[in-house]
Amino acid sequence: MISKINWKAFLLPLILGIAIWLLTPFKPTDINTAAWHLFAIFVATIVACITKPLPMMATTLIGITIATLSGIFTMDEVTAGFGNSTAWMVAMCMFMAAGFIKSGLGKRIAYLFVKLFGKHTLGLAYALSAVDTVLAIGIPSNNARVNGIMYPIIDNLSHEMGSDPKKGTQRKLGSFLIFNEYEINNVTSGLFLTGLAGNMVALGLAKTQGITVSWLQWFAAASVPGILSLLVIPFVLYKVYPPEVKETPNAHAWADARLKEIGKMTLSEKIMLTTFVLAIGLWLVGTKIGIDATEVSFIAVVILLITGVLTTKDMLKESFAWNILVWLSVIMLMSQKLMTLGFFPWFSKTLGNALHGMSWLFVLIILFLAYFYLHYMFPSVSTQISALYAGFLSVAIGAGVPHTLAALMLAFCGSIYLSTTPYSAGPAALLSGTGYVSNKEWWQLSALIGVIFNVIWLGGGLLWTKVIGLW
Repeated sequence: MISKINWKAFLLPLILGIAIWLLTPFKPTDINTAAWHLFAIFVATIVACITKPLPMMATTLIGITIATLSGIFTMDEVTAGFGNSTAWMVAMCMFMAAGFIKSGLGKRIAYLFVKLFGKHTLGLAYALSAVDTVLAIGIPSNNARVNGIMYPIIDNLSHEMGSDPKKGTQRKLGSFLIFNEYEINNVTSGLFLTGLAGNMVALGLAKTQGITVSWLQWFAAASVPGILSLLVIPFVLYKVYPPEVKETPNAHAWADARLKEIGKMTLSEKIMLTTFVLAIGLWLVGTKIGIDATEVSFIAVVILLITGVLTTKDMLKESFAWNILVWLSVIMLMSQKLMTLGFFPWFSKTLGNALHGMSWLFVLIILFLAYFYLHYMFPSVSTQISALYAGFLSVAIGAGVPHTLAALMLAFCGSIYLSTTPYSAGPAALLSGTGYVSNKEWWQLSALIGVIFNVIWLGGGLLWTKVIGLW
């Protein structure tokens, strides 16, 4: 049986790609023909990732095949591109996330926090926020954290407290906790390099432009705006979108019952916890002893395989990990080639000259806000990063923004812009469809929290990067 293909979705990518290709005689003299042709293929590939005639993995494979037939790449270059360390790190972290869920450690951590801090509704929100924060260190999938761990717990707890959308009682507790989880998940996604696959995609693209950022550098820069957001968001939502139930004394008993139900900590949980702590330690100090972040993720997965916490069958089931390994490798291979052929340096220099005389700080602020609000047009975090990050970074560099600062600020934006819409990413689509928060409330609250995020991450975040010496 032949699968259905959305052939109409090929039209725009083909039109744009062919149009740019045919403009080769009119290209800037500073760009060679190979660079221009690859630019045409790159644009067509990225647009196809947005229109989605096929999944991103298939789309990028088509793009790289065309580039190879055009003589821009050799097959040796293409196959070597699948050894990209960033793409493998993302895949390995996804396998670690599978270990969290399979072992049951994620749920146990959540129940413990609810038991300890869940007596008051606001305290319960902070407790659940803390759970997401801990999980984000080792689970780079916001979908896995929300869909696999956080939402089922919040939903069950809400029902236990008499808050159920089907009965019209969602505002008792569930609405507040659900929307808080949505926004906190966006914060924790940006707090750690390993909190979101898109973070590693962004820094992989930055690496093609000669900018390298470690796990510790990321956390150092994100720590203050991230922690400030974790403190501010639950409190603001508690005030502007208050739950009807202010006290939750039953939460302690509910969580205690769940813990008794799952029993004592299993061997697989203990191994997962030990591996998780080891990975955190190596991410923090690994560069000082010659172990980079990708190697750490390999070490962790190997431990889980040797001990039986994960099996090769578990890994093969993680289709998203294998999917991102392919398309991210291809996108980064194209970006690296555009850098090598001189396209990005030309782009950066040209726009830098056009912005001559304008303060780089002002340029960075404009780019950050534009990058944030453009997410209203994108239903996927990875698609926007693949389409816009490299170009925005080139503009920033051309305007004189310190390179590491530019890479980090735009990458941070790639997490917090998930707060924009009900279709911003998988967690938004899931949580907005549960009935706990109405569509109108979702848009209104998202707009408000978006402003707060920009004040904290762009305003406070920039000041903090000054303190730690990034500019």
